[in-house]
Amino acid sequence: EVYSAEHGVEVWRLEDYLAEQHPKLVEHFRAIEQATQDGDMDVTAISAGEFAQARLQAKAQGSYAKHYSEGDISDGLRNGTLVRGTIRLRAGGGMRSESQGVIERSDAPDIVVVGRAALNRACSGDTVVVRLLGNSESSVGEAKAADGDDDDADDAADSEDALAVEQIEAGDEAPVVADKANLATAVHGVVVGVVERRWRPYVATLQADVAGGMRHLAVPVDAAVPKIRMHYADTAAIADRYFVVAVDSWEADSQYPQGHFVRALGRIGTLDAEIDTILVERQIAVSQAALGFSEASLREMPVNSAERPWAPSSRDLEGRRDLRDTLIFSIDPRGSQDIDDAVSMRRTRTGFELGVHIADVAQFVQAGSATDAAARARGTTVYLADRRFNMIPEVLSERVCSLRGSSDRLAVSVIWDMDHEYNVERTWFGRSVIRSACEMCYEQAQELLDGQCKVEGLDPKLEPQLATGVKELTTAMRVLRSRRRLGGALELASTEIKFAFDPQTHAVAAAAPKRSLEIHGVIEEAMVFANAAVARRIHESFPTAALLRRHRSPTADRFERLQRAVRARGLDVDCSSNLALAQSLQRIAGEAGDADMAFLVKAMATLAMQEADYFATGDCATEAFAHYGLALEYYTHFTSPIRRYADIVVHRQLLAALQEPSETPKPTELSQAWVGTTAMRLNERNRQSKLAQRESTELFQSRYIAQLSGDGQHVVADGVVAEVRTNGLIVFVPKFGIRGPVHLRDKTGHIRLPLSTLTGRPRDADTHIDGCSDFSADAGRLSIRLPIDAPAFHLGGGANVAFSVFDHVTVLLRVLETRRRRAPVYMTLVSRASSNIRAYRSTLAPLDRTFRVSAARPTADQDAEPAEPKGPSKTTGVQKPGPAKPSPDYYSVLEKFGQLSLLETTHAAQML
Repeated sequence: EVYSAEHGVEVWRLEDYLAEQHPKLVEHFRAIEQATQDGDMDVTAISAGEFAQARLQAKAQGSYAKHYSEGDISDGLRNGTLVRGTIRLRAGGGMRSESQGVIERSDAPDIVVVGRAALNRACSGDTVVVRLLGNSESSVGEAKAADGDDDDADDAADSEDALAVEQIEAGDEAPVVADKANLATAVHGVVVGVVERRWRPYVATLQADVAGGMRHLAVPVDAAVPKIRMHYADTAAIADRYFVVAVDSWEADSQYPQGHFVRALGRIGTLDAEIDTILVERQIAVSQAALGFSEASLREMPVNSAERPWAPSSRDLEGRRDLRDTLIFSIDPRGSQDIDDAVSMRRTRTGFELGVHIADVAQFVQAGSATDAAARARGTTVYLADRRFNMIPEVLSERVCSLRGSSDRLAVSVIWDMDHEYNVERTWFGRSVIRSACEMCYEQAQELLDGQCKVEGLDPKLEPQLATGVKELTTAMRVLRSRRRLGGALELASTEIKFAFDPQTHAVAAAAPKRSLEIHGVIEEAMVFANAAVARRIHESFPTAALLRRHRSPTADRFERLQRAVRARGLDVDCSSNLALAQSLQRIAGEAGDADMAFLVKAMATLAMQEADYFATGDCATEAFAHYGLALEYYTHFTSPIRRYADIVVHRQLLAALQEPSETPKPTELSQAWVGTTAMRLNERNRQSKLAQRESTELFQSRYIAQLSGDGQHVVADGVVAEVRTNGLIVFVPKFGIRGPVHLRDKTGHIRLPLSTLTGRPRDADTHIDGCSDFSADAGRLSIRLPIDAPAFHLGGGANVAFSVFDHVTVLLRVLETRRRRAPVYMTLVSRASSNIRAYRSTLAPLDRTFRVSAARPTADQDAEPAEPKGPSKTTGVQKPGPAKPSPDYYSVLEKFGQLSLLETTHAAQML
């Protein structure tokens, strides 16, 4: 005030200024102020001696080993005693009881890090330096011993939220070692330094200070992320909401990292808040609203309105091949608006002419434009279960670029002249103008293929021509696919769940596995053929800068789980090459006599695969270009430029390849450095998008199960044992596309065998049989000895209950309502059955109540034991699915990711 009076300058206290001018920032200021007062800079509240004693006590409670110095790290890396790599964490998920991390190595066994102390403040995605401990049991003990007892009251307070369904992603978390038997033989390490942090904004919920202070714990929704200490005053405002928190530091004397509150999201459990959480966690956007397009981008859009519908101008048509008189048609999911591709097939004097025609998005998205920058940043259209977020504005994706029926549209075409044996004689690439005769859905095209007359929704006058085109296209694609299969192309498992939504309430009205039709594979094969042809063409012109897509051969150790499982059933699988694997999978499907088993074997093969990825051709040797799953030497993405930025780049490269070298300056897309950087970015964007799709599907699966059980009914479904673990089973439920753990032993070692395994009654699933013993589990079989006073029922008088991989079981599906994370679906075992044997219930003897049982009192510890459900009483039987349709080929696993399902295997397959 004195300064203000003397100098005529208005002076404010910072807090008063913020309160007057920026009231929304006051809480942030107070949090920072509180954090400062709690730190080393302020000791006025207590004496120096008391402060020092408090700091020493805090260090003793949460101490980690200090990281090595830069010099020690450099020396260790040079002499080989230390290893550098990127660590991925899997903390407390599913049936694991300890935090785990893995550092993948292409030229040596992966390194496993077990326990918080061994992880030493490393977070998933960090670049770390690890000291190797060896690969004996003692190394496991060393890592555990260093960990100590670091559980505290904070962990116990929210332990019921620890349940997490097993979610292993191909090329991501699959290498993390789960079972003790594997841990004993793994290469172990301890983190001794963090070279680069990959902290990101985390979505979290609040674990408030019970003493009423401002120091709280943020509990990330990602269970692999540690809790984060933060300061915040108005806890009531965020107590039931998701919020975003950022990490600032993690000192060696702190059990948890220190961070700060960023912003609040919506209320926990509401649909929009759950969707926003997915978008933030997958680093797609800060919210749904942020995925709109900028004014600069919208100003670049062509005019298209009811009064002025867009049509190509004479200038647009210059230099284009006119294909408007050719019978061209599209086949897509019902109701599609963003139609990327159309096809044509006609007889010629010397054989056939096959055409694949792709929307010319590059015509409207110019390199360096605002729209191009937005598309490159997004990388891909994000498809969730109930909505999508476009990569380019809707005026392009759904109208001007979309190859709509009876409309002139600009395209980039690949046209092959083939002989009568479908051997390619000539290939033409270039820009074209087309007029699609018909937009068909898959079901309509399949009816034409099946010979049905008067297909609903099709023009009767056009139907005969369409039927001929579809049938001739199918014949050609059967031949092309057969050739790829002979070369080792894989047919992997892909189960997609289709959701139907109530238009008024947006609740899930129905969910069912997607119907597999032959026509799906026909279109997929045509797209593979075009992608492969374009890949060769752009590599010929730009040998170091072509943007291609490769799928590296998996290492032998990735198939160990698959091989152990099939050997337990007396079968064998040869994983020495893609051709050998394809032949083995086909043989197993025939010998198993069980469609569910055949599917799971393919699913396990899928999990063994590495991710396919984009790359610049100058960044690796030619022999590394190959696509393992598709059995192709060259491959790229060309056929979906409306929804993938990689395809736009490939279009530009193809068009540049077709120009005379002197006609156009070298564009950015022909720079090896730019292509390599873009490829890495697109790999990450695609991966995050697919994880978002998976999590969206999980969200609606959970909501659907909650709806089904909300009227007091049990949701009972048939499942198949996918894996045997040391404390239970992993079960796949085909009806709902869910894969998750069934726990038969808790963290303390107590056996939790449900009484329902003897009675077959869902109401007995939460009553456990006391006195069970001799819990034995290996790679393919789990057995439990019943107490001597237990009735034998249908077990033939034996004392053991046994489960093997690929056995059929019945499970009870429920939703665990949690305070801190999205409610997951979990399973409880109801009854068992040998493979291919369905019913025991009609032969059950009356229950002898003289043997001991105990009501379930689950504890949701790190073993993720299910919480007790709330009061369902009736039973809804879910019928076993009918005979499986023919599996889609690898391309469907690769390309179709609009609607995803299986929590582990389907989404893992989509990662390829």
